[in-house]
Amino acid sequence: VVGRETEIVSKEKTIADEEEEKVQVITADVSVKQKACEEDLAKAEPALNAAQEALNTLNKNNLTELKSFGSPPNAVITVVAGVMVLILGGTTGKIPKDRSWKAGKVMMGKVDEFLNNLIYYDKEHIHENAVKAIQPYIKDPEFDPEFIRGKSLAAAGLCAWAVNIVKFYEVYCFVEPKRLMLEAANAELNAA
Repeated sequence: VVGRETEIVSKEKTIADEEEEKVQVITADVSVKQKACEEDLAKAEPALNAAQEALNTLNKNNLTELKSFGSPPNAVITVVAGVMVLILGGTTGKIPKDRSWKAGKVMMGKVDEFLNNLIYYDKEHIHENAVKAIQPYIKDPEFDPEFIRGKSLAAAGLCAWAVNIVKFYEVYCFVEPKRLMLEAANAELNAA
């Protein structure tokens, strides 16, 4: 009887040791994925902070002033057109054909609402059409907050916001699959 009991205990210990080994492997895998995910997310942080700082330069007064321009410099019109692509086409993918100054003024119509649209922009879910449509703006050497600052402070803030929201989204798209893998690995660890 004792020999049989010892055999059963021995088998159970072997099974427990194997399970513990599996858990250790999963734990190590989760740790590696978590570290990689955190490092990649840290790369997105500066772009998100820069976009937030850009928004902090915007207020009702300077946006109202921007909107009041009769015929602003081309660089300002370009910035507003780029922002239109993100704001109006960001989640729907319906990129506005009319990106004129007049259309931009309509988009900025209610300044408070426009500012809220910037602040609460869904930066993790930008439609691929908007990402494609914003690229020519982002690649334009004049689509640079420092260059635009000499033309309009509000336009410089909008430019910095657009540039950094796109940077954030690009890093987010790179990190998101890793984050999902990490969640799955954590679920597997919890199940083990």
